[in-house]
Amino acid sequence: MPYNNKFIDIAEQLKPTLIPSTVKPIARGQLAKDSSSLFSWTIVADNAENTASSDFICRNGQVAFDFGRYCVGYLSFELECEGKIDCPLRLQIKFGETIAELGESFDGFEPSLGRAWLQDEVIVIDYPVGEVKLPRRYAFRYVSITSVYNPPSYKFRITNLKCETVTSADETAIPVLSGNIPEQLRDIDRTSLNTLRHCMQTVFEDGPKRDRRLWLGDFRLQALVNYQSFKNYDLCKRCLYLFAGTADERGCIPSCVYEYPQPRSGELFIYDYTALFVPTLLEYAEASKDIDTAVELWPSALRQLEIVLKDVDSNGLFHDKKEWWLFIDWNNGLDKQASEQAIVIYCLKQALKLAELVGDSSRNSWLHTNINLMSKAAMESLFDSARQVFISGESRQISWASQAWMIIAGVVDYSVASEILSRLEGLEGVVQPAGPYLYHYVLEAMFIAGHKEQAIALIKEYWGGMINLGSDTFWEVFDPNDLKLSPYGSYLINSYCHAWSCTPSLFIRQLE
Repeated sequence: MPYNNKFIDIAEQLKPTLIPSTVKPIARGQLAKDSSSLFSWTIVADNAENTASSDFICRNGQVAFDFGRYCVGYLSFELECEGKIDCPLRLQIKFGETIAELGESFDGFEPSLGRAWLQDEVIVIDYPVGEVKLPRRYAFRYVSITSVYNPPSYKFRITNLKCETVTSADETAIPVLSGNIPEQLRDIDRTSLNTLRHCMQTVFEDGPKRDRRLWLGDFRLQALVNYQSFKNYDLCKRCLYLFAGTADERGCIPSCVYEYPQPRSGELFIYDYTALFVPTLLEYAEASKDIDTAVELWPSALRQLEIVLKDVDSNGLFHDKKEWWLFIDWNNGLDKQASEQAIVIYCLKQALKLAELVGDSSRNSWLHTNINLMSKAAMESLFDSARQVFISGESRQISWASQAWMIIAGVVDYSVASEILSRLEGLEGVVQPAGPYLYHYVLEAMFIAGHKEQAIALIKEYWGGMINLGSDTFWEVFDPNDLKLSPYGSYLINSYCHAWSCTPSLFIRQLE
């Protein structure tokens, strides 16, 4: 595929040096079933007097460690032996974002995303003395080490167990919250930024355990929070050039990009993500004041709009031609026509702002024409005048997604937006959000419509619910009524530190 090597070279020059730190476990014990714990697993603390970071492990024994906080990095430990070393040592090491990942067996389990994402290793150490470093990067809070075969001729002792964590997020850059922010929101802000920092590696990863890819929709939300916190503008610039540099022969920017072994397109194209490149570029330019990048990538942004408008008919209405992945949310029952319609309108309007910023008004007439046509179509075909809410698809489905995106797109004014959200609460059969990604846009719509108290209550209830379960990062998928909900066949492969869940910090920091 003919990539833009100039753009990729710019991106590679912006690759950051990662910031290391060392984390050691705070507790050690045995895995046990416990119906009162998250996913019914817990670690029962040992009564031994020796420290949490070291232990004799007997033949076929297992020890679990709690590092006390989420870690993304490289595990190492030292081995000491007593007796005659006459054969290798064989260990199984498992890593878990949750304790359940240590306790549950992975045997015979083949999730839709691939078994290799489950974090377990069997290592054989020929001479079990000295330092052992695992070469792969892991994302975890909990680790278990099992002696698969420990010969009777010697005992071994693990010492100095530690993780060298890595991130490109500089915590010293975070502005201090004002004293007016309540403690619960402070906890949510800390957890949001903790989630983001672990996903800030050499790109903005969607999740450090699984996928580890740069996704456009995720990146936009991460970048928005980054502008309020870590302010790593070069990492954002790197990601923008990676997207633009790996566009296909149509000029269509991929929805995800791989970094290694060299930058390449993920060859997945999500309709809503493609359109969202426009506001993502605008928001970067406004935050960083880097107008030169906006000028250079402006043609790429315009091209995304030209491509997505091919799925809009002559009357200005979006139709799914089954050529794209329509995302919006992880709800399989969600009709996405109205949301996609609104997203394109929103991105067309953001393109007008971007055009002004880069000093190019040559496409303004085209942009205005499409905005007016699509806005008119939205009101004529997707607004139910009887119920006074937006509907979607042939089933005339009513959802939070449709209302949120139409409000964000400014298809209705402030007063009508407020009335829609108030009305929605009283309607039956409204399709609810299924995950944090869509909940972000629901929050955004609430703030736009003046429903500030409702938005803050949602932040406390939804994101606060994950903290109440003991998490110090926010999850990819969270349904308070079904904690094991997964798009991939098992909750074990879900990401429990996921980029698109970090956005409460954005709203909390704008309350000051």
